Amino acid sequence: MKYVTMQQVRQLAYETGNSPQAVLTELFANGYQIAEEAPQPRGNPLASSKDALAQWKASKQKVADELYRNDPLVRELIDVDNTYKGFGTQPQKSVVVRDEAGNITGTTKSMLNGATQREQAELMAAIRATYTQGE
Repeated sequence: MKYVTMQQVRQLAYETGNSPQAVLTELFANGYQIAEEAPQPRGNPLASSKDALAQWKASKQKVADELYRNDPLVRELIDVDNTYKGFGTQPQKSVVVRDEAGNITGTTKSMLNGATQREQAELMAAIRATYTQGE
């Protein structure tokens, strides 16, 4: 059995002036088969997952920069997205109520039945911090 690669088919089509489909038909009639070409890796081989992540981030940024330069709609959307991200998340209000000196005076929720575990942990951390300041 004779084998031919798609690169060789393209080369034959170019040299003969025929279409690649016509070249393939003729080769199949003469007993050839297509051999799969293993894709050649591009660039440097990756040594670790950190290299892969760094390469992915660099390519992502490169594509974003190219789109930003060439497409006005993408430019506008990225500007809007960056503005929206600039607002960021608002700081969450604490359940711990303090006086002017910073001492704990109470809470805004009942710790027995109205507070979440995060809020209870926040109160306990504030109480611990108050006790360690006094030492």
